[in-house]
Amino acid sequence: MKEHKGVYQNSTELMNLAGQSFYMNDFVDACLYGRLNLFLQGDTGSGKTQLAKDTMNYFPDKSMFILGRNDMDTRELFQQINLEKLRTGNSSQELKELTSKIKTNLFVVDELPNCVPVVRAQLFNLFDGFIEINGQTYPIGNGYSVGIATGNLGQKFTESSNDLGRALKDRMHVTIDTDYFKPTAWDTFNILSNNTNPRVDFTQNFENGDLEKKILIAHNEVTSKEIPFEKLLIANYLIHGLDYANIGGKETTKTKLKDAWPNAITNHGQGSDEALVLPVSPRAAKSILRLSQAFDYIAKEKGVSEKEIQSAYLCSMMQAYKFVGAYSGILNDLAVREKYGNDKYSALDAIIATTQTQFQEKEKAIVSGIGMINEGKKYKKVLDQFNGRWGFMKNFFENAFEQNSKQLK
Repeated sequence: MKEHKGVYQNSTELMNLAGQSFYMNDFVDACLYGRLNLFLQGDTGSGKTQLAKDTMNYFPDKSMFILGRNDMDTRELFQQINLEKLRTGNSSQELKELTSKIKTNLFVVDELPNCVPVVRAQLFNLFDGFIEINGQTYPIGNGYSVGIATGNLGQKFTESSNDLGRALKDRMHVTIDTDYFKPTAWDTFNILSNNTNPRVDFTQNFENGDLEKKILIAHNEVTSKEIPFEKLLIANYLIHGLDYANIGGKETTKTKLKDAWPNAITNHGQGSDEALVLPVSPRAAKSILRLSQAFDYIAKEKGVSEKEIQSAYLCSMMQAYKFVGAYSGILNDLAVREKYGNDKYSALDAIIATTQTQFQEKEKAIVSGIGMINEGKKYKKVLDQFNGRWGFMKNFFENAFEQNSKQLK
């Protein structure tokens, strides 16, 4: 966001969309626009806490900083003792009431991996936008709240028997490795020239709600805009197309293989994305769609035309997939270490290149399928073009045809 003049500086490009560079601050904006929780993962001193703190200036009176501690009770952050009721001898439950903090739009949890599972379980509700007190739930931020969490790269979520750590990571919709996208030498020169204080700067830079209003307006536009058909098709490919596997000539899915994946993949499949990546979940697909929509909105802010944005839908979706998927657990970690030097982003880039090729090869068939539905005539030769990893599209077009036929009657 151009108005943001925070302490954090980083001019390293994270992605390019329709000829426009996107930087770390653009990604924060995209998460705010899409109401997506963000996890900043990186080593000590990588600037993740400062970036999160700078973002709190977008909501000067409606943001909260929480230092991850094992003795934390998040409910206490939203309650206070009513002294008048204390004097009149009311019950202990009646003494506590909600504070204005319930209106918080943004909360930052610093050093999240330090929290034990029981504390992270309490944070689940905050990430999902509500607080539970005495069995009653209260929405946070009047319907709009976003969580940003930070954690050191070397720290790992401690998994319990019910996969508490994985459940928490699932709530962090977007993860960015701040070590991978470090500030440039010119950035650090300016940072060091302006301030030699090694502490995180907690000063507030804004005292008005102009940025807050702009973010909420952008969020409204991003979430109310209809999702383009092309993006829905791409999302379905990430759910179903990437689930396809062929073992010894027998078609199956990675989902059905469960723990046997990826070892069960043989022959040519070992060198393809069949053995490299799992499909995304429907929940992750929603995050990808929302982030892609936010990317398009920011591209428009940067001066990209609507026509150019439409022609870049695949790129927008693939970049959203990259930053939602890299640390979500869908990658074969062994293959990433052996073939990509443990670089998850490079592994996703390889999968994206394959996906783009797949869509280029199927473009005419997809256009024919759409034409078949609009024409109201089913053609076997069109449907038969969708097999293997594209078999899901045959099912899609058959059902779309039937639904369209019913509506025409």
